[in-house]
Amino acid sequence: MKIELKAIKHSEFASQETNCYQANLYVDGKKIGIVSNDGHGGCDAFHGDDEAFARANAWCRANLPKWKMGFGPNPEEERETDLEMHCASLLNDHLMKKDYTRLVSTKVLFTKTKGHVLYEIKHHGQVDLTAAQIREQHPDGTILNLLPPEEALAIFRAGMTG
Repeated sequence: MKIELKAIKHSEFASQETNCYQANLYVDGKKIGIVSNDGHGGCDAFHGDDEAFARANAWCRANLPKWKMGFGPNPEEERETDLEMHCASLLNDHLMKKDYTRLVSTKVLFTKTKGHVLYEIKHHGQVDLTAAQIREQHPDGTILNLLPPEEALAIFRAGMTG
C-alpha cells in the first residue's frame, strides 16, 4: 500500500508539542481525505473516507516496523506504527527534505570523516570549487552536495537527529 501526503501546509510558529500541519492523504494514488494537527500535542484529525482510513490504519499496524518510545515508564516497549504515526514520519521526511534543499542552495554540507557530524560552508555559487577545497582539507570526508539525493538525505537525517 502506498501512503502519501500531498499539498502539505506546515506552520512552524504554531507548532508547539506536535507539528501544526494540514495535508491531503492519498492511498494508492487516490485521495481519501485531509489529515491535520493543530500543533498543541493532540492527535491528528482526519476528515474524509473513514473506511479507507481504517483500511490504511490496519495496513500500517500490520506491515510497518514497530517503534520504541525511548523514555517514560516503559522505554523499551514496542508500539505499533499506526497511520497517525506514519503520517508524522512522512511529514518529518518532507520537512527534512525541505531543510536540506534550502541549505544546499547556498552551502556545501560535509562530514570531516565517516561520521555523521555535519559542517557547512557557503559556496557563493561555486559548489565544485568549494567542494574541491573541502576535499583537500578532509580527504576522508563526505560532501553531501555531490551525492545522489537519497544518499545525501540519509546522511543529513542522521546528522540532524543525532
